[in-house]
Amino acid sequence: MALALATGCASVSSERLKADRLDYGQVIADSWKKQTLLNVVRLRYADPPMFLEVTSVINSYSVAGRANAGASLPSAVDPNVLNLFAEGAWSNTPTVTYQPLIGEHFTRSMLQPIPPVAIFQMLQAGWSPKFVLSTAVSSVNGLRNSSTVADSDPGFEELVDALTRIQRAGGLGFRAEPRKDGSAVILVMQRKDADKAVAEDRRRVGELLGLTGDSDEFDVTYGLVPRNGREVAVVTRSMLEIMLYLGGGVELPPEHVASGRALPGRAADAKAAPLVRIHSGLSAPSDAYAAVQFKDHWYWIADDDIVSKRPFTFLMLLFSLAETGQPAAAPVVTVPTR
Repeated sequence: MALALATGCASVSSERLKADRLDYGQVIADSWKKQTLLNVVRLRYADPPMFLEVTSVINSYSVAGRANAGASLPSAVDPNVLNLFAEGAWSNTPTVTYQPLIGEHFTRSMLQPIPPVAIFQMLQAGWSPKFVLSTAVSSVNGLRNSSTVADSDPGFEELVDALTRIQRAGGLGFRAEPRKDGSAVILVMQRKDADKAVAEDRRRVGELLGLTGDSDEFDVTYGLVPRNGREVAVVTRSMLEIMLYLGGGVELPPEHVASGRALPGRAADAKAAPLVRIHSGLSAPSDAYAAVQFKDHWYWIADDDIVSKRPFTFLMLLFSLAETGQPAAAPVVTVPTR
């Protein structure tokens, strides 16, 4: 006497989908950090950057199983026998699609200056003016920020410090207005209920920028010199400029400096410290925020260096803000099951 039992295809557990979504997200984030760090190092060595964007992640699951069971009546040879047999099949086939950043997309994302509206949206979101303006802006009304070849004008440092204090007091705001020639950014410095310290900071900002009149609102435009006393002219950096600037913080191996293999960094007597410190060594670090190998050395940002991690993360956020044309497809996880 025999009994047969068969089962059809089994379903994929929802826990599997949750785990894979987090796993793929973490892997993409880590690879994004490493790719960005590698390109910063490449630029310091005068190598061209290369970006591969993850445009899609498709993961196909398949689960199948079968079970058979048989039983025999007692006999002299086998007084009581129960035979069981089971088998299953599981497949997981991920497909990742990459798109190189080239042509017009490269020009829009890497070479064009970041729109002023994007910069001031970061300030409106709560990022400090001292941090945002020092990273992404070349000049404001002619006041020059620091670069890889020169220190900033004293007035620029004073400006960002005063704007930071006004922001902390709740007296700094921005808004975008639609106009015929595109959207415009309006800088708002409120004077109502301002204490003496904030009022003095506001007066000093107006003095540094050459603002005139009693208005609380000023137009923000892209340019080197304002056209009138109610305009704030901002020259923003491109993503390539920002990466070159951050590359000044790469600690090059002494032999590479001596042999002239890399571009010069910040001058030894520069007043401002580099925004990001990127260490180098012959072996991989045991614990790092991001680490990559380039040629015969390793380069990394220490995981306990929050001062460097913050602007590096800001750099990656700027990649999204720098896109001024048709946006590319974002990474998508599609998980068909059967």
